[in-house]
Amino acid sequence: MSAQTKLSAKGQIVIPKDVRDRLGLTEGMVFDVIERGGDIVLKPPMRSNAQSGVEAVANAVREIQSFYRYEGPPVSIEDMDRAVGDAVRDRFTRKQSQ
Repeated sequence: MSAQTKLSAKGQIVIPKDVRDRLGLTEGMVFDVIERGGDIVLKPPMRSNAQSGVEAVANAVREIQSFYRYEGPPVSIEDMDRAVGDAVRDRFTRKQSQ
């Protein structure tokens, strides 16, 4: 999901309503402002109820996906495994030749 907003003269931004609704953001919430390589990340506080392992992993995956987008065609697991294996072999071969 991509959205745009504008910075006001007072340094304020508006988070679009559909984003607020989807994430359950409410008036008065406090956010951590994190700078990452030229990007600004607003991180809401942890919910009061503890996350399950599945929820924590899903949230971590969503956070990673927000920074690293792949715009190409779908890639099969077999192709990914092959690419990782090739990279490991290349690295091992380079270390052996040093």
